[in-house]
Amino acid sequence: MATTYFLTRVAILNLVSVFFKMSKVAAILAIAFIAGTSVCAAPIKIDSLERILATHPVDSVSIDIYCQLSQKYLPSKPDTARKYADMALHLSQSKGYRHGEIVALNCIAEYEYRQGNYASAVEHSMRSLKFSEQSHDSVGMAMSNRALGLIYTFGFKQYDVALQYQLNALKIFERKKDKRNMASFYGNITWIYAGLNQNLTEAHRLALLGLELSKSLNDPQLVSYNYNSQGLIFLQEGQYDSALQNLQRSIQAGIEADDKAVVAYDKSIIGQVYLKQHRYKEAISKFNEAIDESRPLHILEILKDSYDGLAKGYEGISNYPLAYHNHMSYMHLRDSLLNWETTQKAMLTRLEFEGQNKIEELEFANEQEKKEQLIYEVLFGIVLAFFIAVVLLAARNNRQRKETNRLLQEKNQEIAEQNLKLKEANDIKDKFFSIISHDLRSPLSSLKGLLSLLAGNEINDQEFKSFAPKINQRLTGVSETLENLLHWSQSQMKGMSYNPTTIPVRVVTEKCLLLFLETAAEKKLTFSNDIPKDASVYADKNQTELIFRNLIHNAIKFTVNGGSISITSEITDDHVEIRVSDTGIGMSKEQVENLFDNVTARTTHGTDGEKGTGLGLLLCKEMAENNGGRLLVTSEAGKGSTFHVFLRKA
Repeated sequence: MATTYFLTRVAILNLVSVFFKMSKVAAILAIAFIAGTSVCAAPIKIDSLERILATHPVDSVSIDIYCQLSQKYLPSKPDTARKYADMALHLSQSKGYRHGEIVALNCIAEYEYRQGNYASAVEHSMRSLKFSEQSHDSVGMAMSNRALGLIYTFGFKQYDVALQYQLNALKIFERKKDKRNMASFYGNITWIYAGLNQNLTEAHRLALLGLELSKSLNDPQLVSYNYNSQGLIFLQEGQYDSALQNLQRSIQAGIEADDKAVVAYDKSIIGQVYLKQHRYKEAISKFNEAIDESRPLHILEILKDSYDGLAKGYEGISNYPLAYHNHMSYMHLRDSLLNWETTQKAMLTRLEFEGQNKIEELEFANEQEKKEQLIYEVLFGIVLAFFIAVVLLAARNNRQRKETNRLLQEKNQEIAEQNLKLKEANDIKDKFFSIISHDLRSPLSSLKGLLSLLAGNEINDQEFKSFAPKINQRLTGVSETLENLLHWSQSQMKGMSYNPTTIPVRVVTEKCLLLFLETAAEKKLTFSNDIPKDASVYADKNQTELIFRNLIHNAIKFTVNGGSISITSEITDDHVEIRVSDTGIGMSKEQVENLFDNVTARTTHGTDGEKGTGLGLLLCKEMAENNGGRLLVTSEAGKGSTFHVFLRKA
């Protein structure tokens, strides 16, 4: 909603003609007020606003329209204006629309001011100002300050207070860079300084600023207004030629703006300048023009001053009858205004007294409210502190309970995992011992039976010797099984000992190959060891030998007669990869996936019926990992297998 000023030109004219309210200074300010109030009039007409209001839902927009209608009806239909202002205030309060409440209060203050109810006008303006400050509504603050300035100017005639309110409003518009309102307020303040004949240097500065802004806005009414203020200042300073020059320019702009009040006032002031210069005939002419233009407007202050000027002009040219006649007209208007001012001052004194009492009552009520608020705040603080303490205590207990539950769950989980591992270990143990007992019993039973036959002379030495290679092979398997079982039992009961050192890989693999030369020769297998002599790993020696002993023996077991076994390596930045490859029977994909599954214990058979438990491969994997490495396998059924041992590089 466009901001509109507190009163309009017609409002001032009616105010003067009905109540005879203005002294000389008040009249000067009235003209300024007239010029200032019309510059921000909203362009939308009343009927257009009422059509919009008839179909628009009740919201902030409709409230703004109520306020605009109140401002537009005030000059001609004040009661209708008050009705719209009351409606805007009620809707703003029910909708919580603070800006609408601020504008509505200013509209009511304007109505009360026009009715002469200055105390009520101040009360509504002060409420508007308070709400504006609370909600940081800068436009509302400017409107309220301006309204209070005008009330204290025309009503209470406390010009110092009025000036402060005007300056407060000006500061707001300067911050908002609102050029139109700035130009108007520069003029208002200049009029106050000129009327009081004070701070004329500052008045000159403000007048020039107002004139510059008015011209940039191409607003003839504001231009006329600011030229008029310039002329008044020069008149106060006795610079009559400069005063006349600015007043003539004000008349030209006023005619362009069709502002008859300003034109009439300019001509009256020009007449006074001519009197100062003893140009009596020219003064008489200007006073007559001012009277002709101000009489239909009912601007009594201009009429009074113009009749006084005519009396002095005719006296200057020695036309005493006309001087007397105009002097009597002047005296009649002056006495009427003085009588009204006397009555008004008595009323203002009573209003000021009542207003002061009301202010004191409000201050006392505010103090009581502050004390009650302080008590409520202290009580609230105590309750809040108690509540926070309870919440913190409950939160701490809850955290402790959660922590206890978490620890209990962790312990239960740990126990469950240990139980599961123990069960798995027991299951593996049972399976291993079932297989091992069968694998150990079979060759030992065969040896026992053969020895019984030999002892009973049921076979001769030659026949016994024919069985010896087979028995030796089985006893070798038994020995291997027992050794692996020994290592496995040690790792399960007390963990593996770990004593790392630098180990030449080729030396270890050659040592393991020598152990199985006889077995390999029986199956006509060929060995190749392509590991370079400088390839070394950092690992436990015994565990490393056990790894390669099992892998080589495993390769011999599952390689068909006439096959081959190769040992190769590859050195990286931090590991040595040793590959034990064979051309044996290989494994299926499922066998590879279950090869290192320690849950599945099984008996396997080599190409010549050699038995195995799978315990050796499990030991190889565990020991490789114990030494910071790993064991992988690649295999394809019918094409052989390759075991990849990764150990840390020395």
